[in-house]
Amino acid sequence: MKIAINLTRDYVGGITTSNLSLMHHLHKHDYEFVGIELTSKMYMKGPTLFRPFAPELFDHHIINIHHLPIDKIVKRSPTLTGLKRQYREAITLTRSILRETKPDVVFISGTYYIPWIISLAARQEGIPIVLWYSGILTKETEHYNSTHHALYKKMECDIASSATSIIFPSQICKTMVEKEVLKKKVRRSFIIPNPLPQIFTESSPVNASIERRICGVGRYSRIKNFDTFFKIHNILKKQKWTHSASFVTNANVQRKTIPRSIDILPSMTPEGLKSFYQSQGLVVCPSLFETFGNVPMEAVSLGIPVLVNDTMGCSEILRKAGLESMVMSFNDINAVVERVKELCGQSILPKQMNAVRRLLDAHLVNEEIRAVITAVYDQNRSVSKRKVHDE
Repeated sequence: MKIAINLTRDYVGGITTSNLSLMHHLHKHDYEFVGIELTSKMYMKGPTLFRPFAPELFDHHIINIHHLPIDKIVKRSPTLTGLKRQYREAITLTRSILRETKPDVVFISGTYYIPWIISLAARQEGIPIVLWYSGILTKETEHYNSTHHALYKKMECDIASSATSIIFPSQICKTMVEKEVLKKKVRRSFIIPNPLPQIFTESSPVNASIERRICGVGRYSRIKNFDTFFKIHNILKKQKWTHSASFVTNANVQRKTIPRSIDILPSMTPEGLKSFYQSQGLVVCPSLFETFGNVPMEAVSLGIPVLVNDTMGCSEILRKAGLESMVMSFNDINAVVERVKELCGQSILPKQMNAVRRLLDAHLVNEEIRAVITAVYDQNRSVSKRKVHDE
């Protein structure tokens, strides 16, 4: 089977790590991939992330759209029809790639404008789509003005409605999409958590540092709510609770929004993140909403305690693993501060750590995803055969 997949290279984002995990798994079964990478960057280094894949099984295509920044495009074309017109060239190029390579299924991660462009091209070529939810665009843009927020919601609905099957990484995600985005039940849907990369389970776990080190890891955006992490840090300082704080984030973050006493570190490779987690006493994840949350799962699998907002999808995994104390509402900042002090440097029992690893086992998770893709492929072949027979 040949699968077209949208590629990203951002280590901070969960799409990159989850897609790589799936690709490595399916690559072992000789699946063929058509990698489609639409980039908004004028400059980028070579695709080292994808070099392990045999070229005869991995066909990588890059389309540069840095001259079409979405924030500016939306201002002058605040309708889906207008956006289609502005991105017509990118849609046409993507469609020509699909027509030439002939994938059996298009596997899309995310609901932002680049996945949307690919979904349009796939529909025009009549290729079935499997959507793997990563972030809810409607939630991430709810603070935009009403016109732009409505546009992004339509974009998300357009992608979701075009999908033959949808994979949700959590029940929290599915419920939110059905209630606030699509306003209806999703028929062909599956709840499959994001896989845990093997690197975070390869060696014996290291106990959390006895030093008081707290950190946040992720892109700096409103939905990730890292301003609350900064507030927690400042309150702890006022209470004279001696500690250090770090923030691993995207390169373009502005220092003026972050306290000087917090160390800012650039995004890291999985190997770098592993070493970083093992030097911390607590990973704080204050997201207002998150479909899953790879960061806390990676940390917990190494024996590092976390504190996540109960609006994050991964809270379901923590509760199943007996780590309820690491999940709470972040509405009461003072209660959160007290929990931070309790959890920092706390040990995680081996049975709890192993429970997380079992629930997110990459082989099992990727096999479940493979089953969804295969079902869509078989269904499409069946429909195609019926059409030929009818003709």
